[in-house]
Parts: sequence; structure tokens; C-alpha cells
Amino acid sequence: MMNETIPSNAAARALTLGAFAFCMACGITGAASGQTVALNGDDVVTARFLSGWRMENGHHMAAVEISLAQGWKTYWRSPGDGGLAPEFRIERNAQIAAAWMHFPRPEVIFTAGTPNIGYHDHVVFPIELAMPRGLGPMPLSAELSIGVCDEICMPISLELEGILPDSGARDPMILQALADQPTPAAEAGVGPARCAIRPISDGLQVSVEVTAPDLGSPETMMLELPLPDVWMSPPTFQRNGGQITATADLVPPQGLPFSMERSDLRITLVGSHRAIEIEGCVAR
Repeated sequence: MMNETIPSNAAARALTLGAFAFCMACGITGAASGQTVALNGDDVVTARFLSGWRMENGHHMAAVEISLAQGWKTYWRSPGDGGLAPEFRIERNAQIAAAWMHFPRPEVIFTAGTPNIGYHDHVVFPIELAMPRGLGPMPLSAELSIGVCDEICMPISLELEGILPDSGARDPMILQALADQPTPAAEAGVGPARCAIRPISDGLQVSVEVTAPDLGSPETMMLELPLPDVWMSPPTFQRNGGQITATADLVPPQGLPFSMERSDLRITLVGSHRAIEIEGCVAR
């Protein structure tokens, strides 16, 4: 497995107005869950490192709890045009082979009429760390970068320094965030998704069609490919009864049509009540 890093697109980078950094220290035992630290200035963000527990497979499940000042939001792994996705990076550690984030169900947030995907008020990001079995307490040095927006947008860097305990009870807050991830399509009784792909002058256009129950208004569809350099336009979204359709343009750096596998497309339906995730699509 590789570290899950989700870079921002060019539009998101253009929104960068400033940066702040702070450190959080987690406790040496499982009971300690770190210090709450507020940004200086406007108190935009407070955060807490949750030291978590060692899993049966030897991995470690930790988390970062983020609280936002009123009116501020942060973003999901695929935030929509103009957002900045979270990115978790571990400083060199021979014992930690990989790390990835788990994302609880996001919400649709409109900014100047454009839908973004993210979180208001409060979110817990579980972070799973792959390491060999049988290790004792493990030092962690890492960084979580997020974007926050209200009337302005800015990146914030959370520097994590602490010890991952080799035991400890399962944290209910982390368990709730894991349980609140988007529902897989098979479990939700949704799918398959059908898609049509056609070349355009500077890339590809993808149109997706799927039958799904009401997710709660507002709702939208997000499309993702494992190609970080490919820019994707905000999908057009339309619901007609149980039928949902969305269309997006995919533009690579070279600005030319390219090859795409339908099985690589990740489709997430997001509404105010629930979210459903579909892996891949069939020809339409």
C-alpha cells in the first residue's frame, strides 16, 4: 500500500492566501489523547490528536479531530473545484510502511453556486498506519495539511509529534467516524453505474448514469480517477426520479485525449442524509 496523498488541483492552489502551523503531542499511554491547540489569530481551527489503538493485524488506528469556527469549512478527499483536499505525510520512519486516511461521509457545500464536498463544524479523520506486528510504543512524526474556507481560503499545516501506544481501548469517536464512511454500492443495493466516454479536444468527457434512492437534498455525484495530474471539471448533476446523471471533463497536463479504464473510476453519491460509493462502471 502507498501513502494516501491527495493533491489539490490548480484552481485550489490559486486560492492559497496564507499558512499557519502548530504542533500537537499525543500521550504515551492509550488513555492520553493529546492537547487541544488553537490557531493564533481568529481561532479558525482547533485540533486534537487521538492516539488510538493497535489493531489485530498489527496496524495502528489513530485519528485527528478537527473543530472549525462558525462559518468555516474544510474538505473531503475529492473536494470539488476550488477546494483543497487533505494530505497526510509521515516523516521518515522505517517501522511505518504506509499510511492512509479514512474519510467519514461528507456534505455538499455550495460556494458561489458551485458545489464543494467537505465538512462544517467538526470532523474526525481516522488515520491507519501499517507496521509489523509485535512492535512496542511507536514514535510518530507527521503532517496533515488541510484547506479551510469562509470568505477567504487558506491552507493549514498540522504537525503531529507523539507516541502511538502498543495497546489501548478502541476510541468511540474514531469508531463512529469509521462507521460513517460512504456505504459501498453492494451494501446499499445500488449499481452498476453505466458510463459513456468520448474524446474532446483536450482530454475526455465522462457521462455517468446510475439508479439510486433519494440521498437527501442537496445531493451531487463526485467522480475520481487514480490520476492526480488529471484535472476534472465539477460534474453537472441531474436527478430524474430514481435516475441520476452526471457529466465531467477530464483534462491531462498535455491537453490531449488519453486512455482510461472504466474500472478505475470511483463514483460517490453524496446527499444530506447518506453517501454511497461505487467502484467502476460498465459501458453505456
